Amino acid sequence: MKQFDREKDGDEYLYTIDGEVWLCGDEEAFGLIRDWEKRYDDPEVITSPDVFDDDDRMIDDHFVVYTKDGKHLLNCLSAFNEPEYTVKEGVVTICDDAFYWRQNSEERLTLYVPYTVRLIGDHVFGDAGGRIVIKHPIDIPE
Repeated sequence: MKQFDREKDGDEYLYTIDGEVWLCGDEEAFGLIRDWEKRYDDPEVITSPDVFDDDDRMIDDHFVVYTKDGKHLLNCLSAFNEPEYTVKEGVVTICDDAFYWRQNSEERLTLYVPYTVRLIGDHVFGDAGGRIVIKHPIDIPE
C-alpha cells in the first residue's frame, strides 16, 4: 500500500507518495484537496444507520425510519412502495442504503429533499437508482 501525505512549505503544499513529491502548488491550485477537519464519529457526519440506537428510532406513515430528533433518515422498511417520497424538513443526513430494501427496488425513486440536508450516504437508492430534487426553503415569486 502506498503512503500519501501532504506538507505545507511556505505558501505551497507538497503532495508526496511514498516520500516522493508528486504534486506541488498553492491553495488556489489545489483548492479541492482538503484535509478532513471533523471527527468521523460525530453523528452529524456519519452515514451508517447502525450507529444510532434502536430506541432512538421512529417510523413515519410511509414506512421510513428517522431518528427521534428528526435529523437523520436511517432507512425504509421493506413495506415502502412509493415512486416518490418527500424527506421531512430538518433532516441533515440521509444514511447509506436508506431506500435499498424497498418493495419496488427495481423502479427509480424520486426523493424531494429539504435544503437542510448536508450529507447523503452511499447507495441510497439501491440498484435501480433514483433522482434527488432539492426543495427551496421559500417559494420564489415570478
